[in-house]
Amino acid sequence: GWDGGTLGGAKKKPNKPKVAKPPPPTKKQKAAAVATEEQARAAAAEWRAATKQKQTQEQAAAGGGEETPERQAARAYRTGVLMRCPNVSPADDILLSGLKRASRVTATAGLKDPVLKERNKSAKQLDALTTNLCKPLGEYVKGFPRIERLHPFERALLELTLREGRYETTLYQVDTVRKGMLNIGKGLTARAAKAKGPKEAVNIREEGFVEMEKYFNKGKASIDELKEIAKTLRRLPVAELQTPTVAMVGAPNVGKSSLVRVLSSGTPEVCNYPFTTRGVKMGHFFIQEKRHVVTDTPGLLWRPDENRNKIEKLAIATLEHLPTCIVFVTDLSGLCGTSVADQMAIRDDLFTRFAHRRPWLDVMSKSKLVPALGGDLCPDLVGSWSDGDEAEAVATAEKLLGEGALAVSAEEEINVDSLRAHVTTTLIKHRATLVDTDAYGAFDPGAVGSVTPGAERAGGQWRTPTPMAPIKRVSRTD
Repeated sequence: GWDGGTLGGAKKKPNKPKVAKPPPPTKKQKAAAVATEEQARAAAAEWRAATKQKQTQEQAAAGGGEETPERQAARAYRTGVLMRCPNVSPADDILLSGLKRASRVTATAGLKDPVLKERNKSAKQLDALTTNLCKPLGEYVKGFPRIERLHPFERALLELTLREGRYETTLYQVDTVRKGMLNIGKGLTARAAKAKGPKEAVNIREEGFVEMEKYFNKGKASIDELKEIAKTLRRLPVAELQTPTVAMVGAPNVGKSSLVRVLSSGTPEVCNYPFTTRGVKMGHFFIQEKRHVVTDTPGLLWRPDENRNKIEKLAIATLEHLPTCIVFVTDLSGLCGTSVADQMAIRDDLFTRFAHRRPWLDVMSKSKLVPALGGDLCPDLVGSWSDGDEAEAVATAEKLLGEGALAVSAEEEINVDSLRAHVTTTLIKHRATLVDTDAYGAFDPGAVGSVTPGAERAGGQWRTPTPMAPIKRVSRTD
């Protein structure tokens, strides 16, 4: 029986129903559509503006103050970039892997002409070797951050960890090896693709493997050097920009580590840096359920910055680039090995450089062993302690006490509670400004929340009275 199809066996296509075309839109309809689109864009812009305003208000309510271009620039930098340096494979492994993969490449299926087949195989193997050697090198070079994009503190760490120019030079050398391999590989691939016979194609391929291996081995030292650089940089401690930090600063052996221990809520950690065998102690404590850090910075000697060693430069970089509240520790007992005059010279230099940018506290340590502070002279110094030493200690103590310094003893726990209370008050008061402070932000005594009601300005300095301890924060303004 006939199934409704055509006589040829094919089914007849059903007729499509005719659909009337809609009439073209009128001018009025077009204008309405444009107006609707403009309204949607305006509504979206209004929503974005309202969201931004809400975020700004929340920041201001949290004590962050007005959003400034300096703070926006500061937040463009983030720490921890060096920890994400790529894991560089040894040069020998890259070469061996590239040779193995390239040797497994075969000619395109379907080629029967011996000349075309050998040309194709040789060209593909040379191209595969070029790719397998150049691609990882390119990824390594791109994976390392540019120095100008690093946070200033990590930039300083990089310069202290590696000798000058080593980072940029090594990356440049590895990239030069990559570019050289790429040029050689392209040339050999083109020659193999134009070989006149199978034997010539094989010879070009074999010579090319030898030539590329020889050139790669010339740059092997740079690749292995980059591997060591990556391992070193990934081990560097990461600065916590969002965590306000109390930095104990002063000459060596003045008691900074002891103060870190008594202020910490737990056992201080030790951060190790590759350029020094001495670890840096870091403890933490909580204020209003917010974590804060207290750190022992390396001891400073009285000398120009250009003559400082790497560990001293680390201390300066910490004060320069991290959100720190500076506690300068002075030892008047004569036990630290640095004269009182040199300690005060260090203190005055740092005060001039940082007190207008950072909250500053003065502390005199080992008060139990300082006669000028009511203590007893250390028995080891009896006979060597001169009247001049005593007069210098008395004059320095009077000067610092007059500026609001606090005399403490970590071993005897004298005034430790007062120090902890004052540090707590200072951090609560300045937490918002500390979080936004780095190389581009500066502590401002006149910023929102940075000066309590009743603060007096006398002699170009802010002096904030506090009922809980005789110490008063003294910071110089511009």
